[in-house]
Amino acid sequence: MESTGSGISRLRGLAADGRFPPYPVFNCDDVPIKEGLHNRYLVGQTAWQAFMDRTQLSLHRKRVLVVGYGLVGRGVALMARSLGGAVSVAEQDPARALEARYDGFLVGTLDDLAGTADVVVTATGARHVVSARHFDRLPDGCFLMNVGHLGDEIDIEPLGERREVLPFVEEARVAGKTLYLFAGGAMANLTAGQGDTLNSFDITMAAMLAGLRYLFSEEASLCPPGLHPLPRSAWEGVARRAAAG
Repeated sequence: MESTGSGISRLRGLAADGRFPPYPVFNCDDVPIKEGLHNRYLVGQTAWQAFMDRTQLSLHRKRVLVVGYGLVGRGVALMARSLGGAVSVAEQDPARALEARYDGFLVGTLDDLAGTADVVVTATGARHVVSARHFDRLPDGCFLMNVGHLGDEIDIEPLGERREVLPFVEEARVAGKTLYLFAGGAMANLTAGQGDTLNSFDITMAAMLAGLRYLFSEEASLCPPGLHPLPRSAWEGVARRAAAG
């Protein structure tokens, strides 16, 4: 069973290359009570808590650029706006870009919006989304933060030598200006913060435990090798009990 978006992307890549493992793998990341609650609500809340705690800055009068408008990016953007930030969204997918517009955000390309950001947050799951060419466009004093699952969404090598000015905040001099890298480019809420709230992540954990129980069922043992959705019957009881509570 795989419960992360990055892991699912890797498995799909293996399948496309004909190198999928010789056993079934069940996709727990797309379970609605996992992606709809954990990805959509918790990452944004805990990431901004970590940012404000470590930098001692609020988002008031800060221009926040969220790169990627999947469920994680959406939660990050909406939470930033609720905390006083002026939020814009860089999204290549036209359907997601349209959703961001309907949510009331300024939407454009990363190249066009980089020069308007005081904080850039990556939430794509893709490698080196923010790179050297964007550093040249960023304003002096801009923060770079990643909430994607992997630590390479921001290409940190062109930042050169960095100096820690606060725990989890590093200063870099690029093109005559100062940029700040948060949490070393790793997933901000897990690296610099406390991670997900216990009273919410317990629902995700319950869904994962229900999935593990399903793996030992006869139905699961009969599945052929490949990536399969975790059946609704495996986790629906968790959703029902959580909704009732």
